[in-house]
Amino acid sequence: MKYNPFLFFEKGIRLRVALIAFIILCVCLFAIDFFVKRYVYFEIEGVYNFYSIYGFIMFSVIIFGSRLLRSLLGRSENFYDKKAVDSEEYPGMEEK
Repeated sequence: MKYNPFLFFEKGIRLRVALIAFIILCVCLFAIDFFVKRYVYFEIEGVYNFYSIYGFIMFSVIIFGSRLLRSLLGRSENFYDKKAVDSEEYPGMEEK
């Protein structure tokens, strides 16, 4: 039997504990940023929690941008119907 590390989170309490630990870590890192002296190249980098705010904004842009691209570049569900291998007629499988 292969070991699957994700089975650890099958029980709801373990997943909840991991989520709470992650939230506590994020809050601690957010709070630590107020006490760290930054040596910045651009002035905007000196704003408190600039990197967390910038990261959240860029993450949101990527998610909503992908939705826009999906609507522009997406194909209908039956786009490959006639070209798909599983749509071919198989010999000897005629309806009786």
